[in-house]
Amino acid sequence: MTWTVDTIVFDFDGVLVDTGGDIANAANYMLHSLGLEEQPKDRIIGYIGGGAEPLVRKCLGSQAETLYDQGLAIFKKRYAEYYFVETKLYPGAQQIVEHYARTQKNMGIATNKVGHLTREILKGLHIDQYFPVVIGPESITRRKPDPEAVLKVLAYFGTPPDRALMIGDTVEDLLAGRSAGTLTCGVTYGFGSMESIESTRPDFILNDLSELLQYID
Repeated sequence: MTWTVDTIVFDFDGVLVDTGGDIANAANYMLHSLGLEEQPKDRIIGYIGGGAEPLVRKCLGSQAETLYDQGLAIFKKRYAEYYFVETKLYPGAQQIVEHYARTQKNMGIATNKVGHLTREILKGLHIDQYFPVVIGPESITRRKPDPEAVLKVLAYFGTPPDRALMIGDTVEDLLAGRSAGTLTCGVTYGFGSMESIESTRPDFILNDLSELLQYID
């Protein structure tokens, strides 16, 4: 089945861009700085999805009550300096955004990542020109799964929800799209689990972003 939409809203981390390595490295730097044991990268990557704050809390575990503020400050400073070392586009991402730009689809980003870092990564990967609107946590009052970020992207383009698609790798992304009234697409290659993605019953699921061409004309 294929759908026609005017606007595609992407989550960022885990959908367009693999940022996991740099985030995990910054988290382990924080843990080391606080005298705590570093954690396997895969475990930290599994914490990604709600922004820096919940990730730091999960990394600190039982130490979060006393070390959270200090840890968050260390993590943010380190990541702001080393956010573009291992970060890279997912396979097919470049081709997908170029294709939908040629076919005159609107494309925007609704992310829990700070907006200015998102824009800098987009520039570094040479795809910033395709995304005139990036809605990060500083631009909203309620994060995903609340639909506010998605609705702000749609408002920018003047697109009704029934002419839009939200693509995400976590439950929060997909619930935000559903609450906004868009089509929803889950991806399995990102930071969320297959089980969690399936639990939200998205309109379709991708194992590779290039498969989007099979669903959106």
